[in-house]
Amino acid sequence: MYAQVTHLRVPEGQIGQLRLFIEKEYLPNVSLRPGFIAAHLLEQIDDLDRAQLVIFWDSQQALENARHTLSLQGSEQSIAARLPGLRIERQGYIVRVTTQPQEAAAVARVS
Repeated sequence: MYAQVTHLRVPEGQIGQLRLFIEKEYLPNVSLRPGFIAAHLLEQIDDLDRAQLVIFWDSQQALENARHTLSLQGSEQSIAARLPGLRIERQGYIVRVTTQPQEAAAVARVS
């Protein structure tokens, strides 16, 4: 599994606009791409103008393929275009260790 972490610093007071755009426009486009697993928008509680968007892919290749085939609506540039003054920093990680609650693991083994 591969995780893309995008650090977002929005102009003061615009975190709500970012949240709405991510939820209603950005992630619906990204989630249609092959290899997409899940996404989470994390809003920082001690700095209300910072957030992280974490998107999980089944591989780095799936992310690269998505980046080459996504329209502007599904790209990081679409976020920046929607919120002038937004600062974006993207990082990629290979997920080597993961866990889930025991009940979920048991259900997954039975399925």
